Amino acid sequence: MPPAQQTDDAPRAAGGIGLGRPFGVPLLLAPSWFLFAAVIVWIFGPVVGRQVPGPAAYVIAFSYALLLLASVLVHEIAHAVAARSVGMRVTGIVLNVWGGHTSFREEAEGPGRSFFVAIVGPVANAVIAVVAWQASQELAERPGGSGVGGLLLGALAVSNALLALFNVLPGLPLDGGHALEAVVWKVRGDRLAGTVAAGWVGRVLAVGVLVLAIVVPRLLGLETSFTDVIWAGLVGALLWQGASQALTYATQRRRVPALSVRSLQRPAIAVPARSTVEEVVRSARAAIDAGALGRSTRDLEVVLVTDDGVPVAVVDTTALRQVPEARRTSLEAGATARALPPRAWLPDDLAGEDLLSAVSARPGEHVVVDRTGRVVGLLHTGDVVAAVTSR
Repeated sequence: MPPAQQTDDAPRAAGGIGLGRPFGVPLLLAPSWFLFAAVIVWIFGPVVGRQVPGPAAYVIAFSYALLLLASVLVHEIAHAVAARSVGMRVTGIVLNVWGGHTSFREEAEGPGRSFFVAIVGPVANAVIAVVAWQASQELAERPGGSGVGGLLLGALAVSNALLALFNVLPGLPLDGGHALEAVVWKVRGDRLAGTVAAGWVGRVLAVGVLVLAIVVPRLLGLETSFTDVIWAGLVGALLWQGASQALTYATQRRRVPALSVRSLQRPAIAVPARSTVEEVVRSARAAIDAGALGRSTRDLEVVLVTDDGVPVAVVDTTALRQVPEARRTSLEAGATARALPPRAWLPDDLAGEDLLSAVSARPGEHVVVDRTGRVVGLLHTGDVVAAVTSR
């Protein structure tokens, strides 16, 4: 149940059930949670049935699933409240089959804040475990024993203690992994170095979970449970996927400082918006003959501009080439162009994080202009994404 990074204004849970807005944060219950509840009822129902025979045992088991849901909610709300206390914007909480996650619009600004936001979740589970255990002991001391209430409280205490211990393991995507990331960030002064370290530890933990499920029973002289191996495999796969995503993220973020408009733009020329198709073709050939970037009209983008130089459209070269020769002198180029949104241009010296933010805010095509406002290129968001994500 680690804090997640996400840029939406609401959590992503297609078909989720809205459960309100605790502390102003959208809360959704994903349909996958009911699978978790079914598994809990299937496992815990027979245990309760030893004290309460009949269908009531499974009603009580479902109540235990609801208590676990409440525990996860407290865990995630702890993350959300901690994040807001350090100035982060929380976009939502989703509860699902694996527990839940809290989404933030931005990352914590420093290692101390990041550590704080990560560690409060497991601490919340530890507090629940202590309170539930004490309550179960008080019930046990009463006449008649603790009964079903004591059983539920005891199970709640044990499950929350295990959740706390599991989540503080120092590997991503667990909370302990985010804490380790913050520690390395503090020591090295490099957040991504912390991400890489915690990501590799997360991979080790993923393999370790499966190895323990297979090896430990044999060392103790017990039979290896197929069900335990399946669960260990699922948990290990989840850890491996989260750790691998963190490592991929770190690799991609390392590339951001090297991004620049000048290295990624496609060469372009500007022609008046009222030009005919024939005039566009002549202008493109003249630019190539004059030494503009590109070796043919296929390599050169053409931007249509108003009389005062404002870019308004980009010529679709495929559509342009399909215009019959007889119509090129009469058909305006605008008929073969795609319109640009208002102010869809970028300076040619934009680079690094500023460039990534600009294209993320408005994906699509961006006309590149120099300091004088002259059109010099065309930048596609896909080219920027490819530069960051390519292997």
